Amino acid sequence: MMAYKARKNCVVWAIGGGVLALVVTTLVVGLAQATFIPYYTEEIGTLRLKVAGLAVVLVFCLGWLFTGTLHAHIRELLKRGTEPEAKGPPPAPANPPATRQKP
Repeated sequence: MMAYKARKNCVVWAIGGGVLALVVTTLVVGLAQATFIPYYTEEIGTLRLKVAGLAVVLVFCLGWLFTGTLHAHIRELLKRGTEPEAKGPPPAPANPPATRQKP
C-alpha cells in the first residue's frame, strides 16, 4: 500500500518484501535451531516461540528501515533538508579597533 501511495512499482516492492522476510526468517530460525542442541526437549517449544517472535520483530524492523523512502513523513524531512534556507542580509563587517597614537 505504501508503494502504491508513493506511486512506485507495487509488484517489485511486494516481491522484495517477501524475499526479505524469507531470508531474515530463515537466518533467525536456522541460527536458533543450532542452539537447540544442548537444551532439554521440554525447553525447545518455549525457545521456538521466542525465536518466532524475534523473527517477526526483525522482519518488521528491517522492512520499515528498507522502505524508508516510501514513508511520507521521511520524504517530507528529506525535502525540507535539501531546500535552501531563506537568508537575511549578510552580517556587517567588523570594524577594526581604533588605534591611538602616543603623544
